[in-house]
Formats: sequence, structure tokens, C-alpha cells
Amino acid sequence: GATSNTSVSKSASTNAYESIRRMLTSSFLPEGVTPSYYSFMRWRIVQRFINANVHVFGTQSLLLGLGIKNRNSLGLGAALTFVLKDALGKIVRMLWASRMGRKFDPDAKRWRFRSAFVFAAGNGLEVATYVFPQFFLLFATVANCCKQVSMLTSSATRNALYNSFRDGKRENIGDITAKGEAQIAVVDLLGIASGVSLSRAVGVSVKSVLSVWILLQAVEIFCMYHEIRSVVFRMLNFERLYHVVDEFVSSAADVGLEMATIPTPEEMAQTEKIFLPPAHLARRAIAFGSLGRAKLSPEELSELMQIFRKEKFILVVGENQKSRRRWYRLLGRRLRRGRSRKNLRKARLDAQEHCHIVLHADATNADIVKSTLALAFLRK
Repeated sequence: GATSNTSVSKSASTNAYESIRRMLTSSFLPEGVTPSYYSFMRWRIVQRFINANVHVFGTQSLLLGLGIKNRNSLGLGAALTFVLKDALGKIVRMLWASRMGRKFDPDAKRWRFRSAFVFAAGNGLEVATYVFPQFFLLFATVANCCKQVSMLTSSATRNALYNSFRDGKRENIGDITAKGEAQIAVVDLLGIASGVSLSRAVGVSVKSVLSVWILLQAVEIFCMYHEIRSVVFRMLNFERLYHVVDEFVSSAADVGLEMATIPTPEEMAQTEKIFLPPAHLARRAIAFGSLGRAKLSPEELSELMQIFRKEKFILVVGENQKSRRRWYRLLGRRLRRGRSRKNLRKARLDAQEHCHIVLHADATNADIVKSTLALAFLRK
């Protein structure tokens, strides 16, 4: 009888555990996602938890800097200060959106990671209002502007990042977004509670607040780096396309066209730049241009049109007549005389830079890939 009761109890416990697990899974984890999603979310949960702690310290510093600990300083002036800094922050957010809107989609990882540093700067300025209360309005306003810019960048790049986690079997971007927001809501609540407890333990000493903020901010940036590094894009922007093509051309030169290889999306995700701008030759502005960018004679132009008559693009070789860098190069050549090895490398880079693509108005994605491959071979 005792054995039977024990087995029934274990079975009931197992069923209850499975029921809770299924409920939590259906509430917080989307279906139809790639393996990179789970690595991304693990780092994101830690990052948001730390961020919530930092937010508590930033808010506490703002209040202390404004003089909330002294009730006699409260009044209309304090309220107007907060309204003014928020209003200016919204204006900067609007200007940032109009200026940068088109740059987010093709370069979501880089802009999302950069926005983390902008948000960290905003947090730092909030803490600085407590250290230098006489500059409260200036620091608080700039801090709010930084945070508005960062939050806009984060929200503008979120769908591009989430879309990379779809396994291609279903249209579930809404499910991924909703579950992600549910996860963050829980983590933010836990982080705020932790931040409040930590702020009480630390106290209001300037040295203690600064030390804790620096430590937490460093950990958050570390987590954000791994979070963004976990994202694997299977769609090509021009930087990734050029990297794939360049690897193919280099491989073909070593082992032949038939044995040439290209990097996988996972390999590219581990090596692509997520903060610094693309390599010089991998920038669209360098690779693509117009016929007027190079100085061509009518005979040269006619010959190019004949060579590429069956294509939707033309490859042009010639120095960029529209770039100011041309005059700096001319000056630099005189300054670098006597440095033959550096001159040779510079000459090679100049020769590669002076090759560019001119696309037809009806060019497709396939034409862009073909022209980029031809450009890579030409540059070699």
C-alpha cells in the first residue's frame, strides 16, 4: 500500500511539473525558431536584468541630483526641469528617426550594438547629475536625448533581428516578438526589484554609486556584445555579400574554381564587424557609382557598353573624380616618397578602389551578386 501511494505521489508530481513546464514554454518561448534564438535570448535576459539594475541607479541619481532628498527644494522648478528635458529628448528622437531611418534595416546588428553604448552614455550622464548637481539640466537633457536615440534605434532594428530567428517554415514574427516582450517584462520586474535592493545596500555615497554603475555597465556591454554576436543573418547586405564573394575569389585563386568555398552564415556571424564600419572596399559607396564618377573618353565608354551589352551592369575602372579624398591622395604621394613598401600597398589599394559598378535601372538582386563577383575578380 505504501509503495503504491509513493508511486502515485511521484506520478502526480511529474504530471504537475510537466504541466507547468508546458505552460511556461507556450507562454515565453515561440515555435519555429533557429538554434541561434536560444543563445540570443540567454544573453538578452542577462543584459536586460543588468540594464534594469542600472536604470534604478540612474533614476536614483537624477532624483538626488535634483534635490528630492530635501523636500524644501521640490516645486514648480523641478517639474519644469523634468518636462523640458523630456521634450528636448523627444525632439532629438524625431530628428534621429528622419535622418537615420533607412540605414537600420541593412545594418541592424551594428546599429543595435552601437545603440547600447549610446544608452550607456545616457546612464552615465544621469549618474553625473548626482556628482555635479549644478549641471543637472544640461546632463539630464543630454542623457535623455541619448536614451531616446538608443531606444529608437533598438526598436527600429528589433524586427530585423527577430526575423533572423525564423526557421523558414512559417510566418511567426508576431509570435517571436510577443514572446520576446513577455520574457523582457518578467526580467525587467526582477531587475528593478534587484536594483532597489542593491541601491539600498550601496547607499548614496558618490564613490559607491559610481563604482557600482561602472561595474554593472561593463557587464551589460559584455552581455550585449555576445547577444548581438549570437544573431545569424541568412540574408545578405552588401558587406556580407562582398565578404562571401571575396572569400570565394581568394579560395578559387588557391584551389581552383571547382574547389572554391564560401563561409557559412554561422561563420560570418562570428567574424563580421558589429561596431566599427565595414572595411573600406566593402562599402557600397566605394563599390557602386555612376558613369560620371570616372573620367572616360567616348571611345572607352562605347567599348564598355559593347563588352557589357548583355548585362544589367558595367564595371568601370578610373579614379574617382567626385571624391575629396583624391586631393588628399595627391598630397600624400609627395609626403610618402621614400617609403616604397607603403607606397606599393597604397597604390594597390588605390587601384582596387578605382574599380566600381554602374547598375542598370532594371538590375535585379542576381545582377548585383554577379556584378559584385566580377568586381572582386577585377580587384584581385
